[in-house]
Amino acid sequence: MSLSEMARCLRTSRVLQRYLDGEADDLTAARVAEHLEECRRCGLQARTYQAIKQALRSGSRDVDDLALHRLRIFSRSLADPDDAG
Repeated sequence: MSLSEMARCLRTSRVLQRYLDGEADDLTAARVAEHLEECRRCGLQARTYQAIKQALRSGSRDVDDLALHRLRIFSRSLADPDDAG
């Protein structure tokens, strides 16, 4: 992955939750949508967050195992960015 691609992923990750919540401005939303179509890794991250949000909204106790795994990794990275595993 090139440095410019990594920078684009970082910019996308910073606004992803606002985008998924429909709170991003039009220009940002268009850029994020384009990136999610092109970047498999960021697209997977967005789909995982959407699955978690949907499960939380529905009150379901059945959450996709991959979504839970990624959520655990994310929570560990918040607690200790050097140990995101």
